[in-house]
Amino acid sequence: MISIKNLVKRYDDHCALDHLDMRIGKGIIFGLLGPNGAGKTTLISVLNGLTGFQEGTVEVFGAPLDEKLQEIRRRCSFIPQSLALYDKLSVMENLQFFAGIQQIAGSARRDNIDFAVSVNQLHSMLDQKAGTLSGGQKRRLNLAIGLLNNPEILYLDEPTVGIDPESRNNILDTIRTFKEYDKTVIYTSHYMVEIEKICDEVAIIDHGRIILQGGLETLLREEGTDAVIIELGYSSKAKLHELVQKHADLKVLGAATLMLHSQKATRVGEILAVLEADNIKVKQVNYGAANLEALFIRLTKEGRPHV
Repeated sequence: MISIKNLVKRYDDHCALDHLDMRIGKGIIFGLLGPNGAGKTTLISVLNGLTGFQEGTVEVFGAPLDEKLQEIRRRCSFIPQSLALYDKLSVMENLQFFAGIQQIAGSARRDNIDFAVSVNQLHSMLDQKAGTLSGGQKRRLNLAIGLLNNPEILYLDEPTVGIDPESRNNILDTIRTFKEYDKTVIYTSHYMVEIEKICDEVAIIDHGRIILQGGLETLLREEGTDAVIIELGYSSKAKLHELVQKHADLKVLGAATLMLHSQKATRVGEILAVLEADNIKVKQVNYGAANLEALFIRLTKEGRPHV
């Protein structure tokens, strides 16, 4: 579906993509992770023809991107983090407008709009002004607009930013259904839990290079560490940070996750006793890199070469 070989993109003296190699298969949800400035945005821009590159090859649908860009674009959709809709138009008027911009007409327009509305559960709000929608509803409309050309590949850049947990889960469930329609999704997010929930494969990019790529379950199983991941019931970050100040081998990964840099039974027991004394409920203890955030932090910190 997508094949990238030896890709180099420079901005003056800065190398944003450094001889990057990547393959993305058909009909999967592919997570792209990396720290700020790692090259994610540049890579997505290259794949959508928004910026050029100096070296390497990029093939999409088996065709060279630089030679067949317009044809490839017609079969893809890029849904940016910023909302691309008009507040003063209704939901249906937005869909009709953006279908017209893409010159989608006749039965194709009707069928594609019906599909976009159905998948994103917009039936009850078609006559509602977009500006009156909730944040989650606007995100669903944004997704629907991205489906109007019935794309085979969707590039989703932080599609759940700024919305409540329930709306986020609804959108993630919607994105997972795209596989049923044989669509390929390239998904960038800073929310590791989202990647773990919906992605089949993941690539971690750092300093413009892919440092790890593969099936998510396989990576978490094989890329073991000497750490222990402790999944908690909810606890305030302030309380957890106070805890790690007293224990140098503990690291906070989130509001409900700790990483202990030791697998010694006595040390694990000590930490569990401390948590119990602080009335912090422990849900699960995992040995090794059974948590994507722990794996991500370790690899990007090490800056190791491509595996």
